[in-house]
Amino acid sequence: MKLIVLLIITILIFTNALTDAPNAIATLVGTKVMEFKKAAKLSAIFNLIGIIVMCFINFSVADCVSSMVNLNDGNSGYIVLISAIISVILFALVALIFGIPTSETHALVAGLTGSAIAIYGIEGVNFYEWKPVIIGLVWSILGTFLIGIFITKLMQNFIKKISEKNIKKAQIISTCGMSFMHGAQDGQKFIGILIIFICLLRNTEIPELAVPIDYLEVIIFCAIIMAIGCSIGGKKIVDNIGTDMATLNIQEGLLSDITTVTTLLIASLTRTSSKYNTCKNNVYYRCGKIKWKKI
Repeated sequence: MKLIVLLIITILIFTNALTDAPNAIATLVGTKVMEFKKAAKLSAIFNLIGIIVMCFINFSVADCVSSMVNLNDGNSGYIVLISAIISVILFALVALIFGIPTSETHALVAGLTGSAIAIYGIEGVNFYEWKPVIIGLVWSILGTFLIGIFITKLMQNFIKKISEKNIKKAQIISTCGMSFMHGAQDGQKFIGILIIFICLLRNTEIPELAVPIDYLEVIIFCAIIMAIGCSIGGKKIVDNIGTDMATLNIQEGLLSDITTVTTLLIASLTRTSSKYNTCKNNVYYRCGKIKWKKI
C-alpha cells in the first residue's frame, strides 16, 4: 500500500510537469523565439531551481496543502490520499489529450477535500485553509488581468524602441522567470502531499507548521521529478496556448510573460496563513527573507 501511494504521488508530480509546466514556455515557442525541445529543457532547469529556492523563502503553499485535511489514522488516510491523487491524474490526462490548460493546484485541493469528506465527513476538512486557495484563484484571474493592462500601458511605447534581437533575449529571460515561478508555486503543493504521506508513514500527526529544513529530501525529490517531466513537456498544450489561442508577436509575448511572472511573484511572497507566527512544538518560528528563525 505504502509503495503504491508513493508511486501514485510520483506519477502525479510527473503528470503535472507534463500538463501544467508547458504553460511557462508557450509564448516563447509560439513567437518562434526558441524551438519546443530546447525551451522544454530550459524550463526544466528553472522549475527545479524555483522549487528549491522558494521553499526557503515562503513555505506557506506546502503548509496549506498539508494542513487541508486531517489524515492521521493509517489506512483510511492512505485511501483518501490515493483517491484524491487518482482523480487529479485522470483530470490531467484528459486535459493533456485535448490540449486544455488546467490548474491542478485547485484540482488537488478539491480532490483532497472531496475524498476526506467521503471518509470522515465534513469534520475531516480544515476549511480555514480554503481561504488562501480561493484568494489564489481570484488573484490568478483578476490580478493577472489588471496587472497585464497596467504593464502593457506602462511598457508598450518603451518596448517598441528595443531591437528585435534584444526583445528575443529578454523573452528568453522572462521565460526562465516563468519557469522559476511555476516551480516555486506548483512544486510546493506536491511537497505538501508528500508531507501528509510521510506523516502517515511514520504514524505521526501532520505538523501545525511545516518547516522546509525538516523536509529537504522531499523538496529535492519533488524538484527532480518535476524537472524530468518539464524536460519532456506537453507540446500540444504549448501549441494550443502559444499559437491556437492567440497569435502574439515577440513584444506581446514578452509583456505577457512579465505580467505572469509579476502576478506569481506577488502571490509567492505573500504570507497567506496566520500560522507563521504560531507555536510548533513549543518553539515559535517566523519566516524571514531567506531562512527560518527561532524566536
